Amino acid sequence: MKITFSLLLLILLSLNSYSQTELKNTIGLSGGFTLFGTGDIKGYHFTPKYERQLTNRIAFQSQLSFASAQKQSSAQDFGVANNPYTISFLQSSSQKLNVGFLVGIFKRESHFWGINASVGSVRATQFRYGGFRINPMKNPPVGLEYIPDPPYFRRSLSMGFSGGLEYRYSISKHFKLGMEAAYQQYYRDTEARVNFGAYYSFHRF
Repeated sequence: MKITFSLLLLILLSLNSYSQTELKNTIGLSGGFTLFGTGDIKGYHFTPKYERQLTNRIAFQSQLSFASAQKQSSAQDFGVANNPYTISFLQSSSQKLNVGFLVGIFKRESHFWGINASVGSVRATQFRYGGFRINPMKNPPVGLEYIPDPPYFRRSLSMGFSGGLEYRYSISKHFKLGMEAAYQQYYRDTEARVNFGAYYSFHRF
């Protein structure tokens, strides 16, 4: 009886010790390049992220991204000679909340490959557009060849989904370096990104 009790106690202590050493939680910060729309509006972003390991291969993933991009069109883009102005400019910024899962597809030694998918994605976007347009008159007076277009603003809130491929390299038990390529589809708009990040894993709470 004493031997059985001792064995059970030893097993429970071992399991408890193992559970305390599991690195169930991961936080990270990444940043990189962002392409809005058809890819002609280019910018950058940074993304804080939190993950909770559910199984050996599946982790819950939540991230909040901040992105900013812009596009400028010159006279040469429109075939207009001797234009001293920027014909048009477009600035776009967004804040996104993605909630989904990271599924591991390959893991060997320090290398990890996985696929992430956001089942819920909310984005708040702001566009600012302005510039100059060519005067439609056949022979406009000097100084009026181009007519200013005052900037206008547009704000929107949209839902969508995203998916991507992630790679991570473990430099120690707790620290990892990573890279991600993701595509995000929203109502009336798309966004693609490539980013690089650093991650820290710690004991569960």
